[in-house]
Amino acid sequence: SETIKKLQNLDWVKKGKENYLVGDICPFCQKETIDDKFTEALEQIFDESYAQKITSIKKLKYIYELTTQEQLQLLKTQLNDCTAISIEERKTSLAHISSLEKMLKSNIELINNKIQNPSLSVILDKDKDIEESLLKDIKQYNSRINDLNEKVKQFNLTQDKIKNQFWGALRNYRNTDFEVLEKIQVENDIIIKSLEESIDSINKEIKHTDDEIKELRNKTSNIDATISSINSKLKNLGITCFYIDKHPTIKNSFVIVRSDNTPSKNVYRSLSEGEKTLITFLYFIEYCKGQTNTDEFDNRDSLIVIDDPISSLSQNYIYDIASMIHYDIFTSANKVIILTHNLYFFHELIKLAPISERKFNSTYQLFRITKNLHSSFSNISRDSLQNEYQSLWQILKDARDGKIHNVVIPNTMRNILEYYFAFVHKTNELQDELNKLAQNESNSNFKAFYRYINRGSHSDSINITDMGEITPDIYITQFKEIFRLMGDISHFNKMYEEKKNIEDTTA
Repeated sequence: SETIKKLQNLDWVKKGKENYLVGDICPFCQKETIDDKFTEALEQIFDESYAQKITSIKKLKYIYELTTQEQLQLLKTQLNDCTAISIEERKTSLAHISSLEKMLKSNIELINNKIQNPSLSVILDKDKDIEESLLKDIKQYNSRINDLNEKVKQFNLTQDKIKNQFWGALRNYRNTDFEVLEKIQVENDIIIKSLEESIDSINKEIKHTDDEIKELRNKTSNIDATISSINSKLKNLGITCFYIDKHPTIKNSFVIVRSDNTPSKNVYRSLSEGEKTLITFLYFIEYCKGQTNTDEFDNRDSLIVIDDPISSLSQNYIYDIASMIHYDIFTSANKVIILTHNLYFFHELIKLAPISERKFNSTYQLFRITKNLHSSFSNISRDSLQNEYQSLWQILKDARDGKIHNVVIPNTMRNILEYYFAFVHKTNELQDELNKLAQNESNSNFKAFYRYINRGSHSDSINITDMGEITPDIYITQFKEIFRLMGDISHFNKMYEEKKNIEDTTA
C-alpha cells in the first residue's frame, strides 16, 4: 500500500482490481503471482473506511446539488413575481443566477469525477464577486419591499384614523338630530309595544269568537247554512227585493219572502224569469255542495251538468255566475260539464282557470259542438277560443265545408255585414253600396243575394226557412264582392281564409 500511495496510482489499482483481477494470473505480467496473501493485502487497501469516504462524498454532492438548485429556483421565481424591482434590475439579477447555475453544473461534474477517481484532488469553482453582488441586490430588494409594506401598513392605519375622526365629527355636528331620532325611536317603541299588546288581545278575542262560532255552527243545521249562503249571494248580486227563509211548518223546506213582507201565497210565481233563474241556480249550487238537507248524505263521486245558466239572465250577471261556478262548484264536485252558447260567459269561466298550461290541461277539457244532421264535437285549446264576431266567420266556413246546414248562412252573412261595418263606422256607406247593387239591372245575381240574406234574417216577416236545396256558392261570391267594393277585401280574405286571386289584386 505504501508503494501504491507513493506512486499515486490507487485509482489505477482499483480499476484493475474491479475489471481485470481473475484467478491467480496477474493481468499485467501474465504470470501466476496472485496468491491469497496478495489478495488479502489488496482488500485491506480498499477496506470499509474507504467505502465510507466514497459514500460521504456522494452524500455531500447530493446535498450541495439539491440545496443550491432549490435556492436558485426560488430566487428566480421571487424575482419574476416581484413588482417592486425594475426590469433592468430583474434582468441583472437573473443573469447572476444563470452564472451561478452554470458554476453549479461545473462543480457537480468535478464531484462526479472525484467519485470516479477518489485519489484525485479537486477544488470547486467559486465566484465571490457574483455571489456578493447577488446578495447585495437581494438585500436591497428586501429593504425596498419592507419599506413598501410599512407604507401600506401606515396607510391602513391612517385611513382608519380618518374614518373614525370623520364619523365622530359627523356625530357631533348632527348631535341634535340624533337626539331627536333617539327620542322618536323610544316613543315609537312604546307605541309599537302597545300595538303588539293590542294585536295579541284582538287575536285572543278572535280565537275566542271563532271557537264560539264553531260551537254554534255545530249546533246549527245545514239548512240554516244554506239559507245564509243563498241570502248572502242574493245581496252580493244586488237583489234585495226578496230572500229565502225556513218554511214555518214543513221541516227542511224553504219559502221565498218579499223584503217588504207583502203577503203572498206563492212569491215564486211573481218573480221575473231572470229572478227565477237566479234563485234556482243559487239553490242548485247549495244542492251541489250538499247543504240543503241535514238528513241527506251521499258519498258517491259527483257529476254536475250545467246547461247554459245565463240564457235568461242579464249580461250584468255573467261574471258573478262564472265566479260562483268556479269557486263553489268546481271546488266541491268531482266532475263538472258546462254547456253554453254564450262566448262571453265561456271566456269568463276560462279567465278564472289556472294560468299554468300544465295545470289547466290536467283539470280542464274544452270541446266545440257542431250541430248538423248528426251533431259532432271536437277538442279545442284555450288559445283557439274566438270572440263572437270570429265565431260568425267560423259558422260561414263550417257551412262552406259541409259541417253544418246551409240554412244558417243568410243570417250569418247579415250579422257579419252589420257587425263589421258598424265597427269601422261605414254603416251608411254599406247601405249606399247595397242600394246601388240592388238597382243595378246588369247584376241580377245581387238582387237574389239581397233577398236571400234578408229572408234568412229575423227582420223578414215572410222569412222563408226552406233553403235546404239552395247552393250558397254564388251568394258567397256576392258577399265577397261587397267587401271588395267597400275597400275591405283584405279583411274578407283574412277572416274567410281565402288567398287573393289575380282579380282581387288588380282591383
